[in-house]
Amino acid sequence: MSLKTRCQPFARTVQAAKAEGYYPYFRPLAQSWGTEVEVNGRRIVMIGSNDYLGLSHEPRVMEAAANAMRHWGTGAGGSRFLCGNLVLHEVLEERLAAFVHKKKAVVHVTGFSTNLGAIACLLTPQDIILCDRENHASIFEGCQASRARLVPFTHNNVEAAAQKLADIREKNPHGLVLLITEGVFSMSGDLSPLPELVQLKKEFPDLLIYLDDAHGLGVMGPNGRGTVAHFGVTGQVDFIMGTFSKALASVGGFIAADDEDVLEYVRHHSRPLIFSAALPASNAATVLGCLDVLENEPERVARLWEITQRVHAGYREIGLITGDSKTPIIPIHIGDDQKAFAFARDLFDQGVFALPAIFPAVPRGQAVIRTAYMSTHEDRQIDFVLEVLSRLAKKHQIRADDLTGREQCGR
Repeated sequence: MSLKTRCQPFARTVQAAKAEGYYPYFRPLAQSWGTEVEVNGRRIVMIGSNDYLGLSHEPRVMEAAANAMRHWGTGAGGSRFLCGNLVLHEVLEERLAAFVHKKKAVVHVTGFSTNLGAIACLLTPQDIILCDRENHASIFEGCQASRARLVPFTHNNVEAAAQKLADIREKNPHGLVLLITEGVFSMSGDLSPLPELVQLKKEFPDLLIYLDDAHGLGVMGPNGRGTVAHFGVTGQVDFIMGTFSKALASVGGFIAADDEDVLEYVRHHSRPLIFSAALPASNAATVLGCLDVLENEPERVARLWEITQRVHAGYREIGLITGDSKTPIIPIHIGDDQKAFAFARDLFDQGVFALPAIFPAVPRGQAVIRTAYMSTHEDRQIDFVLEVLSRLAKKHQIRADDLTGREQCGR
């Protein structure tokens, strides 16, 4: 089979969806104001962004990025391993480690490459990874690259994880076992049962826990210090991974830990770090500016939660099925993929930008419209979104009352 023959059916499916007006992805934004964006000459309300604190348009953060660009230029000129390691990168690592209360951090050029590089270089084929089934794709790529034995467990099911761990230890009493979970799951908005997971260390004291807190950093805990701070279990979590592309309004990622020797090893063996160009100074300065805001203006996080609670209440009043999200990520359960595409198209036509998530981002048959809110959303924008959602929920019959008698697999 030729490469063209292999790819053509999928390409034609996408082309047909575009022709029928159902294709929602890769929409080019002509301009962004954070909570609103311009698409095809129309200004519409954005409720799908991960810019949770709206800091990508904070003037002080933008000025910090511009100043760094003027000082260091637009690119680092090489990998950190060679000629691209800036003073700013090391300052950022110190600030990040302090922010999440760990001794050391190592910055990568993306969040994806952080998971890929760190997991792949730390684990070997003799090791075992216990992994939540709904973890991010970058985690599974890192697991695969490590060639360690992968043992998935049912999403957020501590009992299932404990049973798998007991089985592992019965067969392999001394092998290295790394449990990987997310703090806030990106599609469902679910919180990890982190306090219960760290309790597994009482029976299995050599268990290592790796937390991907991409969507928890800047959102959860005091001053947005993350899910470990929210639950007060920082000392029991061995590795904290975070990204800059969400609340920290930039691009990049890091892994933090108290074991400085292990992170020195990561620094010299993570292939994405060694073989990728370093993070531009403007991106690093953006993150430093965001950390300044987080540390000095806790009201930003408080405003995010105020909006989140209001939206949760509004969704309940409309009758939307949202699952058990306790975060600013609030999925609207649709179920059928085609209905999710139609709902997203109508939302867009009515002036609201939110995208459908289908398999493999969510389990088959459990398509959602993923909505996420920002601390900079205005009350008038929330009112508008809730009014549009109310009308379209009735039209598409996705309210809980509409689904009575049918399977309600809320997420």
